[in-house]
Amino acid sequence: MVRRGIQCWAVACVLAGLFWVGAEQLRAEDPGYKGRSLAEWVGDLKNPSPQVRDKAVQAFRSLGPAAIPALRGLLRDADPGVRQAAVHALSVIIPVQKEVVLTIVETLHGADPATQQEAAAIWTGLKGKVGRDVIMSLAGDLKHDNADVRQKAAEALAEIRSVEKDVLQALVAALKDQKEVVRQKVADAIGAVGPEAGETVPVLTQALRDPDTATRQRVARAIGQVGAKAKEAVPALAQALNDADAGVRQETATALGKIGEVAKSTVPDLVLLFKDPDAKVREAAAVALGMIGSSAKGANPALVQLLKDGEAGVRQKAAEALGRIGQAGPDVIAALVQALADKDGAVRVSAASAMGRLGPAAQDALPALEQALKDGDASVRQEAARTIGKIGVAAEKSFPVLVQALKDPDANTREAAAKAMGTIALVGSVPKDVIQALIQLLNETDVEVKRSAIRALGEIGPKAADAIPVLQEMLKDADPNLRRAAAAAISRIEPGGGGG
Repeated sequence: MVRRGIQCWAVACVLAGLFWVGAEQLRAEDPGYKGRSLAEWVGDLKNPSPQVRDKAVQAFRSLGPAAIPALRGLLRDADPGVRQAAVHALSVIIPVQKEVVLTIVETLHGADPATQQEAAAIWTGLKGKVGRDVIMSLAGDLKHDNADVRQKAAEALAEIRSVEKDVLQALVAALKDQKEVVRQKVADAIGAVGPEAGETVPVLTQALRDPDTATRQRVARAIGQVGAKAKEAVPALAQALNDADAGVRQETATALGKIGEVAKSTVPDLVLLFKDPDAKVREAAAVALGMIGSSAKGANPALVQLLKDGEAGVRQKAAEALGRIGQAGPDVIAALVQALADKDGAVRVSAASAMGRLGPAAQDALPALEQALKDGDASVRQEAARTIGKIGVAAEKSFPVLVQALKDPDANTREAAAKAMGTIALVGSVPKDVIQALIQLLNETDVEVKRSAIRALGEIGPKAADAIPVLQEMLKDADPNLRRAAAAAISRIEPGGGGG
């Protein structure tokens, strides 16, 4: 019996020892911080209190990479607050791990608004801390046997935008990946680098002939993102304007616009796209011509005709392009004046804006612009006022309608009218009756109208000196906003005259 008791005691000691060793091993595998285990800190991320969650997030800075699996698991939690806290906690783990980069990038492109918002908030600061070892590891993953790994690596590199030569070479090689989706993501990654990816243009040019439609679209977009440094791709892009896919044609036209003036040889090809059956393609062609600028002046007659397109979006882009090209003949002005009466408000805004870009050359449009100051759309009235100011000296005769615009119910229109009066005054004269009309507005009961009149007098500057006595009286007004506005106007009319 004694022997059996001794044996039982020995077995118990062994079991206790094994339990102790196991517990110690578990503690070693479960890193702690401030006397609390990883599991406890993870639990705090589920706490409904934002303060508790924030404190837990900071703990993960010390808990380190070992916490990554648990945090990634929380991204499946039903509570959006928990998911956001998990994303935030992942971002504080330094040095930045590849698993964290991949997780954040996946979240950026995911369908969960809560984590997507959090990922976007922290990614800008996080990507600058991604080490070269992680970046090169991602570049190496572009050769991984698993296509999903290659795709995720390309997505991550697109967000990191590394300009390292080794990374760009890895991306160039991956443009020949057997999987379409990988090639698409690789093209995105090259495009995200921008002008610094100029060395990839020869391979991108070849990829414009990729058998996959979506890949050709992404490649054309990438070439456009490289910009003017992609000049050697222009002939191939001109050919791609004839692609069977509308999306490719649209991206190609956009790319030529981003390349800019050096793509001027494609102006006739872009004009041909005005007959494209797809409205988005016609829009892209018009935008591209506008971005090419004055070198595209040969497209003006076709753009004038495009202002009659059946799609409002196309007419809008045509008007914008005419303004950007900036070569204004009578036919262009007449067409833009007609567009000021378009049934679509956005077209009318673009027509007015285009005339503003043309400046003094648009003076024949002044009657139409004055009429546009009565448009039912406040955005049109604002743009009309700005454009009148940009026309300059010839717009002196528009002062009376600008004075009336200071009573507009829309604050932005009143501001635009005030600024326009100041712009005209810089280059022309201001009739005495205009100054008197503005002074009369200071007697209006509407405080906002008063303030607009004060601002207009200030914008006019020294030429509004006759208004000084009245403005000085307004320094005693009961409304502090009017007092401040009057002081500011006086300081502009009479610099150093004590308006403050």
